[in-house]
Parts: sequence; C-alpha cells; structure tokens
Amino acid sequence: MSSSMRTGPAAADPEFRGIDPDALGHLLKQMSAADRAIQAWLTAHPPPPGVPTAGHRRAQEVSVWVMEQLSMLNRRYNYAITHPDPAGGVNTGPGARTGPSAPRSGGPGDSGWRPPRGTTPKGAGPDTGNFRNRKDAQRAARLDAFLIKRSLEDGKPIPGDVWQRLKENADDPDYTEELYDRLGPAGVADLIKRAAGDEARLKAIAESLGVASHHLGMNTAWLKALLAEADRDGTRDLVLRVLRDAEMSPRTDDALRRLGLPPAAPVPPRAG
Repeated sequence: MSSSMRTGPAAADPEFRGIDPDALGHLLKQMSAADRAIQAWLTAHPPPPGVPTAGHRRAQEVSVWVMEQLSMLNRRYNYAITHPDPAGGVNTGPGARTGPSAPRSGGPGDSGWRPPRGTTPKGAGPDTGNFRNRKDAQRAARLDAFLIKRSLEDGKPIPGDVWQRLKENADDPDYTEELYDRLGPAGVADLIKRAAGDEARLKAIAESLGVASHHLGMNTAWLKALLAEADRDGTRDLVLRVLRDAEMSPRTDDALRRLGLPPAAPVPPRAG
C-alpha cells in the first residue's frame, strides 16, 4: 500500500483520492470476519460476577466501531463498483498488485483472470450521494417504493416528489437497489409505463436501472418477468428502449444477450 501511494497517482497529485474496488472488497470481508469473531468471543465469555468488565466493554466498543466503519465503507464500495472511472481507470502504479484477481463470477469457462482494474475516484471523496449512509438511502427507497405501489394500486399519478427523488438519486447504488428490489419486475414495468412521454423520467429510470443492476439479480428470469408484464401492458417497445439505454452490469448484459436482446453500445472513454 505504501509503495503504491509513493509511486502511483498520488505521487503526481497530492489531492488524489481513489478506490481499488477489489482491494476494498477484500478489506470489507476481513472486517466482517473480525466483527463476527468479536461477537462470538463476547457471547462465549460473559464477565463473571465481581470481575472487572473494562475489557469486555472495550471489546464491545471495538465491535461498534467496526460496524460503523463497515457501513461507511460498504457505501463507498458500492459507489466505486457502479461508477468506474470514465477514462478507463487510473493506473495504480508499479507498486500495485498486477497478478490475476479473484473471479467475480464462477461461471463455466471463466478462468478467473481479470486485467488490473486500477482505481476510481467515485466513492473516495466526500461525495457519496444525498444520504449519510446505506441505511438512510435504503429507508428513502422503501418509502418511495411504497408510494409508487400505492399510486399504481389506486390508479393515481405517482407523486411528483417521488419522480424528483428518483432523478436526484438515480446514480445511488444503495437507493436504486432497494427501490427496484421492492418494486420487482412488474412494478418496474408499471413505472416505465407511467413515465411514457416524459424523456427526463425515462432517462432517470434507465440510469437507475443500470446502477441497480450491479447489485440486484437482474438475470434472465427477472428480465423475462419484466418483459412479460410489458407485453400485458402493451409497452414492450418502450421497456426495451429503456433497457437498451441503461448502462447495465456485465452480468445483466449477458442475460440480455441470452434473451436475444443486444445490450447498449459501450460508452466511449473520454479523450485525455
């Protein structure tokens, strides 16, 4: 790590901030394992009566601290993997690991090798969306999903402030994952139907679906259910357009191909 900091992008820019998603993901696993070990120790070793409890309290404080850091780091990790650097990543320098990384999917024929990913500035700085943490983002998404479902069931317009929050948080991985998990394929199809004729709303749905696809299981079964609902509503062409406009995860792109639906064309990197 210190070698990477001395020879990598930070050497040229003292204000540089960046996240290596693979490295942060590994750290999160280590911290989660450490917290489980602390909790197991606390459960198995209650302080006997009359024995000072300072050590036990200290272990509890450490566990609370770890959980707080995990909440913050998980949010930064989610931002990093859903917002790769548009220029293709920042090289991490000769001190960084350049060997094969752990496979992200264990599919047949997957050798597990991935090229060095570099870093992304997204999630590393102060800007991690409109919510303090993952829980706040999920809470807001649950409320909006409830309001959307109620509007659909009652045959009433979706409130304008719900549409506004969707636009404002379309790039938030925690908000979008929770929202579309709650709505499900049928709810997404109905949401797209309600957005017909409003380009700004359709754009927000496409962007947010693309972000959510990195975390939500938008596999072939999910997509088939979405398209089946669209067929019933007579909105298949509109739903297909939204799917093609969305910058989906590689996993969801593969699912689209298996259904004979070409994914969106890759966005060209910015000129240097």
